[in-house]
Amino acid sequence: MLTPDAFDTFDENLKLDPDERAEAIKTHNEITDLLRDAGLIVGAFLQGSFARKTMISPLRDIDKVVILHPSLRTLDPDQVMDRLQRVLAPLYPNARFTRSRHALQMDFGPDTFSFDIVPAWETDTDDDDVLIANRDTGGWERSNTRQLIRVIAERNNRTGGRWVHQVRMGKQVIKHRLDGVIPGLHVESWAYMVIKERLDHDEALARILEAGARLVGGTYTDPTGKDQISERLKPEALAAKGALQEIARRAREARRLTDAGDHNEAIRIWHDLCGEPFPEPKAQTTTDALAGAFHGGSVTSSGTVTSARTSPQVARPGRSWRRG
Repeated sequence: MLTPDAFDTFDENLKLDPDERAEAIKTHNEITDLLRDAGLIVGAFLQGSFARKTMISPLRDIDKVVILHPSLRTLDPDQVMDRLQRVLAPLYPNARFTRSRHALQMDFGPDTFSFDIVPAWETDTDDDDVLIANRDTGGWERSNTRQLIRVIAERNNRTGGRWVHQVRMGKQVIKHRLDGVIPGLHVESWAYMVIKERLDHDEALARILEAGARLVGGTYTDPTGKDQISERLKPEALAAKGALQEIARRAREARRLTDAGDHNEAIRIWHDLCGEPFPEPKAQTTTDALAGAFHGGSVTSSGTVTSARTSPQVARPGRSWRRG
């Protein structure tokens, strides 16, 4: 298998199940109709990674903004959520309702999707920002979520539709190797900074990881350039910087192996970084290892021998940063 073929399989494995995605959209439309018919909202739209097409399988948290009816203007966020839940709970008896800072959460169970329903008001400014609920303050805060969706769609078009696929790949690495301690929007932000043209998947993924290794612990914004999200990273994410630097180094090693023609050993590294969704390489036999050594090759970070002239490694690095 060649590296591009392996990445095509990886990409396919990260896609959301089409039937479940269709069911989620159907439920989104049903909820919108119910709340509109009850006179609580005037419209709704999806936001978050589901709307931006950067969510990886399995489908889970779906962010939904509902634009409130003017009759609710005097209510605070919790009172608004009370009204929404009062309409939805009897019609979805199997759903569990909880609340976060911004959303009424509607969970259909651990094996399927859930909705974060965010109450919001349209702004009266020239932009298309909304004012979303904030239960911590009891008020409403500005969000440029529509602009975020728009700029990401523009970048995806500029890269021939490959950008969102490559972001999913970056998210899978963070999920697999760093237990998902870095939120997905940060991966999207790194990708936005470094992927501005059509790139092969392996080169794009290496650049995303290198950007993250460089930026974590520093200052950066979301793709709109308006929200400085770096300051919101939790301590465990900052503590993962060293592990992320090692991941980025190995990603670049895999790129060099592919360039040198050793696709199997490149795939071995990518499988280790990306986990089960990435195809497994062919096992290296003793004959393969001896042949590589005979031709003056080097030891890869996976502990195997390659005949490619890449920077040698003396041993395989430690396991995932949180697994000891």
